[in-house]
Amino acid sequence: MNWRNRTIFFAALAVVFAVHLHEVRAGAVAWVLMLAQFLAFPQLAYGYAVRQGDPARQRRAEMRAVQFEGFCFALWFAGLGFPLWPSFILFAAVCLNLVVFMGRRGLLHLVLVMAAGLLLGAFLFWPLRWQPDTSLLVTGLCMAVFTAFMVTFARDGHVRAVGLHQSRGQARQQLKEIGLLQAQLREAALRDPLTGLYNRRHLSDTLPGALARCARLGAPLALVMIDVDHFKQVNDTHGHAAGDAVLQALARLLQTHVREGDMACRMGGEEFLLVLENAALQPARERAQVLRAAFATLAVAHEGEPLRATMSCGLAVFPEHGRDAQALLQAADGALYAAKSGGRNQLQAALLAGEPAGERVPARISA
Repeated sequence: MNWRNRTIFFAALAVVFAVHLHEVRAGAVAWVLMLAQFLAFPQLAYGYAVRQGDPARQRRAEMRAVQFEGFCFALWFAGLGFPLWPSFILFAAVCLNLVVFMGRRGLLHLVLVMAAGLLLGAFLFWPLRWQPDTSLLVTGLCMAVFTAFMVTFARDGHVRAVGLHQSRGQARQQLKEIGLLQAQLREAALRDPLTGLYNRRHLSDTLPGALARCARLGAPLALVMIDVDHFKQVNDTHGHAAGDAVLQALARLLQTHVREGDMACRMGGEEFLLVLENAALQPARERAQVLRAAFATLAVAHEGEPLRATMSCGLAVFPEHGRDAQALLQAADGALYAAKSGGRNQLQAALLAGEPAGERVPARISA
C-alpha cells in the first residue's frame, strides 16, 4: 500500500516540481535529482524492503526510507529557497507517515532528519535564499496534490479501520463459538453418550455440594441406586443393541420422573442413580416404587419385538444413612445388593445404625 501511494503521490510531485524548476530556470543537476527523488526512489525503496523478507525487517526498511525522504526534502527546501507550498506538502507527507508508523516518536525523528538535511543544505547552498512565493499554477497544483494525498491517506485509514472492526467482530464471533464449543465439550464430558444422563464424574463433582446445601438448610436428600435385573441375559439373548435399547428406555423413564433440582446419572453398565433433593425416606420410597413399577410394565420395541425387564432399587437417605457422599453411596449400594439378593424387582432401604438385617421388609410389586 505504501509503495502504491508513494508511487502515485511522488509522480504528482514530480509534475509540481517540474513546473517550479522550469519557472525558476533550475539547472540540469536539479532536474536529474528531481527525477531520481520522485520517480526512481519509490521503486528502489520498495524493492529494498521486499528483499528483507521478514515483516519486522521490512518495517524497519520502510521507516529508514521515510526518514531518508525527510532528509532529502529538507535539502530541497534549502536549495529552492524554501518555497512555501511545495515545502509544506513535503513536510506534511513525511510527518503523517512517521506519526502513523511510529507515533509520537515519529515527530522527534522528523525533526532530527530534517534538521540534518537543513544543515547539509546550508553547507551546500550557502548563502541560503528566501523565496517562499510560488506562481499561481504551482500553488494550485500543490493544493490539488495535497488534497488528493489527504483523501487517499484518509481512505486507507478508513479501509484499515473497517478491516480492524471486521476482524474484531470475527474474533468476537469466534470467541463466542469457542465458548459455546467449550461449554458443549464440558457438558459432553459430564454426560453418558448412550443415555444422555449425567455420568459418575458429574456425580462426584456435584453430590458433595448438594449434601452440604441440604445440611445447611436442614433438608433431606435421597439416593436411589438402580440396577437392571438379569441384564446379561438380555444382551446374550437379544444382542447388545437390544441391551442398549433397554438402557435408553430406562434413561428416558428416569428423565420424565425427575423434578427440578433432582439428578439422574448412569453409574456404568446397567447401574443408575437418582439424586432426589428435599426427599425424605417415605416420599423417596414412593417415587422409587412408581418408577420400578413403570419400568416393569414398559415394553421396549427392538426389531419388531417387545422387550421387558425389571429393576432392583437400593434407597439411602441423608442424614439417616450417611452424612457424606461416600457413606451415602455405600449405604445405597448395600441396599441395592440386598434387593438383588432378596429376589430382584424390589426396593430395599439402607439399614439404620444398629438395625438387624433380618428386619428388612422387601417393598415389592410383582411385574
